[in-house]
Amino acid sequence: MPTLASRPGGPAPGLVHGLLALTVVSGFVVRMEPAPYDLAMVATVGLGSLVVLPRLRPSLVLPGVLVALLLLANAISLTLVVNLGRGVVFFGVTAYLALSAAWIAGWLERDRTPLLRTLLHAYALAALLGGALGVAAYFGLGPGAAIMVPKGRLQGLFKDANVLGAFMVPAVVLAAARMVEARPDRLRWIAVGGVGLLAVLSSYSRGAWINLAISLLAYVGLRVLSGRARASMGVVVGAVLALGLLVMVMDHPTVHAMLEIRASTQGYDDDRFANQAAGLALALEHPWGVGPGATEGTLAISAHSLYVRALMENGVLGLWSMAGLVGLSLARASWAATQSRDPETSRLLAVVAAALAGAAVESAVIDTVHWRHLWLLLAMAWAPRQDHSSSSSSSPNSTPTWSTIASKGSARTRSPRSAARTSR
Repeated sequence: MPTLASRPGGPAPGLVHGLLALTVVSGFVVRMEPAPYDLAMVATVGLGSLVVLPRLRPSLVLPGVLVALLLLANAISLTLVVNLGRGVVFFGVTAYLALSAAWIAGWLERDRTPLLRTLLHAYALAALLGGALGVAAYFGLGPGAAIMVPKGRLQGLFKDANVLGAFMVPAVVLAAARMVEARPDRLRWIAVGGVGLLAVLSSYSRGAWINLAISLLAYVGLRVLSGRARASMGVVVGAVLALGLLVMVMDHPTVHAMLEIRASTQGYDDDRFANQAAGLALALEHPWGVGPGATEGTLAISAHSLYVRALMENGVLGLWSMAGLVGLSLARASWAATQSRDPETSRLLAVVAAALAGAAVESAVIDTVHWRHLWLLLAMAWAPRQDHSSSSSSSPNSTPTWSTIASKGSARTRSPRSAARTSR
């Protein structure tokens, strides 16, 4: 007798989709630890696993090994850390993010493109909600400026403007893709893209600006390689129109003044690079690392680099496994995006790969190891390559609408009557 989780179209896949959608939507509120996202993710993994377990396939073994090696490097360096309490907490957060990403990757193997679509649409809704609240506060159209716009930079309901800017990038890339190919919901995706662009600009994060530029260029490149040059040209046209919007916004006195400040070299840039050099020198003296979370207590300031932190805190094994996981995930998502025969799968994986490319570059100049959306991108990068056209992507007019953001995405069950006819 089939279990609840194995029934096509049954409640189990829908439960996982709904829980994951709610979790991702809550991702724009990260002002406390643990954040609502963390509490929801723990509940989702616990409740979802009661009805349907993630599925492990051979292609997930290699990233799984890299995650295991990363956690092993953290455990080894934990024995060398000076502040054990901080080290345990930092290691715990890393382990939680890595394991939750592994769980999502396993669920993606079961529900494939429908779940990938649910995750990305939920992410877009989170960016729209968080971005709209922040942009409204920034331009004096809503409350909360004291909380969301400290020191003139928009940080929304995050603790750092750099995180807000980077968080918006995947949503902008997805919006660009949907504006070109999703006719029914085009206006709504224009809203997502417009709000996202304004939020990235108002964060005044140079890393997020570079992240966005690389991500959009990567998306266009992947679509061209997929043989869909016409769609990529639509993204280029959209980018030109977006630049026009940004030019108009730049006429705002506050925006113009902040752009002049942020576009130039900052006084602390030299300190950051000197700090990274000191971290590299320290890593040579401690090949096994100085321990999880020990950067802030060892150096004058944070490492401001995912890769420098991994090397300094977790040694050569930590750097190799972390950089390997990011690079391998990026390569796999890019390959799957260009090779998938299903238009919808190819499109969504191109969005993931492009956003991951931008995040990988930005990670060289900012510490992203505990960015929740980075681990979500790493998980989505391993969504299965679907080689048959799904019912939701067989034609341009069948692209999922905004109302399917929490779609169950399960296969439709046949009625008893039709099944009986087939059995005859």
